[in-house]
Amino acid sequence: MPANGNNRILAAVLTGGLFTSLGVGLFAFTIPLLSLDERVSGAWLGTAFAGYYLAKLLVSPLSGMAADRFGPKPVLVLASAAGCIIPLAYFLSPGLTALYAVQVSMGIVTGLVRPVGLAALGGSAVGPSLSRRFAVNAALFNAAAFAGPILGSLLYTTGVMGPVLIGLSACLGLALAATFVLMPGEATTSRPPSPTAEPVQSKGRAASLLLAIGGRSLGIGLTTAFYPIVLADVLGRHGPVVAATFAAPGLATFLGLLLTGRFGNKSPDMDRVVLGMLVSAGALYALGECRTLWQFATFGVLLGLGAALSIPASMFFASSLSRRQGAVFGAANLASGLGFLLGPLLGGAVVHTLHSPVPGLKVAALIGALCCLPLLACVFRDQFHWGRGMAWTATGLAAGALGLLLAFSLSPTLRMEAHEDGLYRFTDVAMGTVVKLTIEAPSRKSAELAARRTMTAMRSLQQDFDHRNPRGSIGRINRAAGHAWVKVTPRAFALLDRALKFSAATGGVFDPTVGALTTSPFYYAMDESVARAKSGLVDYRMVLMDPPGDRVRLKKEGMALDLGGIAKGSIVDEAAALLQKHGVKSGIVEAGGDFRCFGDRDWHVGVRHPRNDAVFQTITIRDKGVCGSGDYRQFVTPDKKGGPIEHHHIIDPATMDSAHKSIGVTVIADTAELADALATTLFIMGPANGAPFLRKYSPSSACIWFLPDRTVAYTDNFPH
Repeated sequence: MPANGNNRILAAVLTGGLFTSLGVGLFAFTIPLLSLDERVSGAWLGTAFAGYYLAKLLVSPLSGMAADRFGPKPVLVLASAAGCIIPLAYFLSPGLTALYAVQVSMGIVTGLVRPVGLAALGGSAVGPSLSRRFAVNAALFNAAAFAGPILGSLLYTTGVMGPVLIGLSACLGLALAATFVLMPGEATTSRPPSPTAEPVQSKGRAASLLLAIGGRSLGIGLTTAFYPIVLADVLGRHGPVVAATFAAPGLATFLGLLLTGRFGNKSPDMDRVVLGMLVSAGALYALGECRTLWQFATFGVLLGLGAALSIPASMFFASSLSRRQGAVFGAANLASGLGFLLGPLLGGAVVHTLHSPVPGLKVAALIGALCCLPLLACVFRDQFHWGRGMAWTATGLAAGALGLLLAFSLSPTLRMEAHEDGLYRFTDVAMGTVVKLTIEAPSRKSAELAARRTMTAMRSLQQDFDHRNPRGSIGRINRAAGHAWVKVTPRAFALLDRALKFSAATGGVFDPTVGALTTSPFYYAMDESVARAKSGLVDYRMVLMDPPGDRVRLKKEGMALDLGGIAKGSIVDEAAALLQKHGVKSGIVEAGGDFRCFGDRDWHVGVRHPRNDAVFQTITIRDKGVCGSGDYRQFVTPDKKGGPIEHHHIIDPATMDSAHKSIGVTVIADTAELADALATTLFIMGPANGAPFLRKYSPSSACIWFLPDRTVAYTDNFPH
């Protein structure tokens, strides 16, 4: 093909790929934030991203073969047109199901655009010229990866997905126009013969290269799904800051690729692929240890520079496997697609097990490094001329070291944050939230021992009380609803007994059998008729207790228990008691904003306003529990004016709908368990009914209500 035609191919692939990547990037970045707003499980989020990558995985090989047969232009035009139209379907049926249907559709679109675009480039040049084209293409791809999240955060400022979908459709429309106008109809994916002999690629080296590509993609897939959540948890919900930090690796890759694409004057060596991938893996592992903005930025840049080093070289060597570029890049995208698919699933499994996405970053980094080792052995043998035995011995030792580090990364971790005046502060994760322990102890060793044993106990209790765990006491009760008695642990029986007695005291305002509704994902987004249909299953009096045998039975099939309104407070109390048992004189246990203070010491606790991140007031407490409840934790359809939220997770059993007499409450009580249960109850009751109830049931407890009209109500004994 004439040089002008090859330049038009380059322009079409670059422009179309840029706008496609920009649109998909802005959309993909908002999905984890949407899930974070609604507090869905990590496994659910990972599965959703896996659907996107599965679609991409299945389509990639077929798209390559179609491009080899029909040429790249028809395939690219069809994909861009579909990507432009599909997002608009959301406006016909708004909802989470439609959003994830769009996400899967974008997997199909990118599964067509990415490999076919690369195959078109592979069929347009050879040698160093081809390497530079791959570098420039990857640079623009990463520029879009940087700009997409920032644009997505701006479009998602109001928490509404409509502008995001319009932005996605517009980007794909621009990609369609660029492809239709610029791509020559005679473009082909058949690679031209090289004027110089190229190295013969053995099957072993080809398999090693594809394995390394898959390992790198696994890290990218997990990072895309869970890294925004890590940043939001550590840095706070500052959209542009989180977006820019998330996109920093893409910017570093873009700048690095500009240099390699401009100044590379020879074909790359295989060691560049391995070095770049190992640098990226090391930086990804380090991101799991970061706690400050500059740390995230530094290692994010290093992650991107490693990618800049490896991406063009890996594309070049993949292109050299065959003249049929569609088949080649179909296979390469199949390998990367497997990594993208497994990454989110792996991240979801790690979150489900360890209750934090942070270890997932480390695990993905180590698996990516392990996948590079066969390619490293090829480099030792072919480029450094080591003997076969020596090369594989070295890589075997590296694999053993990485395996030990992988096992360590999968174990729960306890981080000591600070030490001052005999106070030791530890941070860990349990109950799906960050747990902070502040301990007064004579030595670091004794403090750390007490903290580790306490965290182990908290995780054990959570597994027993959590309805999501099918092997725990509550999970087993729910599975046997309407059919059989279930013997549970003594602690679960005692907690449920206290919960039912509290339900009776509240007249059913607090009712753990509301789990018939709340154990369903996104229950607060369900149609009202679905919620009302479950009302006959919600009645604490239909829970049968057998004290001699610690047995529990739910009368009706379809009933379910949800102890979410009391279990966290109970676990926090147990943690405080265990710390005291281990000789801790005073301390504070904090789990997701709920506190239990103990010992002869005053503690200062901030009360957060439910409509912003600011501290509304600071209170001083001693040997008390403090718990809050608010409509801001899990919700859909926020009111743009900052008023009450239409649907949120706190359900009034009387109406089977979200409670709206409050937007937030904070309760001070003698124990965290009592404060937790009261917070849910008083939120539903509102101050008019809640204040008289509190005076009668627990006069030593105190409460502050934040109301829908932005006013505040207190009980007389609340410190203010």
